Amino acid sequence: MADAGDLRDFTQPDELSDLTIIINGTPLHVHKQYLAEWSPVWRRMFLESFTDHDELKEVQLPDKNIDEFTELLHCIYSTQKPISVHNVAFLLELAEEYQMERITKRCEEFLMNQERSIEILVLAQKFHLKNVYKRCVEFAKTRTLEDLETDPETKNLDPQTLLSIYKGKIEMLLDYSNELKQNEDKMSQERDLLKMEKENMKRSLQSIQKLWDTPNKRCYRHMSDNLYDYSCAECNEKMYREVRKLCGEGQHLRRYFPKIPPK
Repeated sequence: MADAGDLRDFTQPDELSDLTIIINGTPLHVHKQYLAEWSPVWRRMFLESFTDHDELKEVQLPDKNIDEFTELLHCIYSTQKPISVHNVAFLLELAEEYQMERITKRCEEFLMNQERSIEILVLAQKFHLKNVYKRCVEFAKTRTLEDLETDPETKNLDPQTLLSIYKGKIEMLLDYSNELKQNEDKMSQERDLLKMEKENMKRSLQSIQKLWDTPNKRCYRHMSDNLYDYSCAECNEKMYREVRKLCGEGQHLRRYFPKIPPK
């Protein structure tokens, strides 16, 4: 892309200039080849003048803005000035009028890389930029109703675009509602599972608590004792095995107690 110093001065003719475009009294010296290559509208005009044996040398465009038209010329000549936020809107206007599809494509590529906004959506709607339109509708449906209503560009959206935005918002709300319902069902299932595990744990802990009062769980020397002898290594070993057995049988307890490797 060209720097400002490299841009052609169209007010000055060169040896190959073969057409003068006059806008509000200012002549722009251009080349038919460039205009015909980029625009079928200009190409047809040149061919018709050639057929009529009256070669076109000058064109008056009193309704055009000299700065905007010069900007368009800078974008199609070999220096190719870049598309920017300052020129994209009127370049799309001129590209549509003169059927300059490559300029439209460059504008669309530029807009695809800009931050999404309602203003860009208005451009996409007006000039049928499908990819930009879809991208900006996706953005618009995430805005609150207050954001949309206070954005000055919203009034420039046509009813079909607004319908697409509100339809997208409804779909988003339905998706969110379904997600909440799924999360609610999942939490309900987890709650029931935790409740069941809680009850099972209570029963398991009660069973473990009763071990010390169960004579046949002690060693053979202390089965007839009224109280558990905590100093007996054999009783403690048997009790340890019983506790491990109950914990192993209670599958729900494995999430609370790590598995102890066997000795």
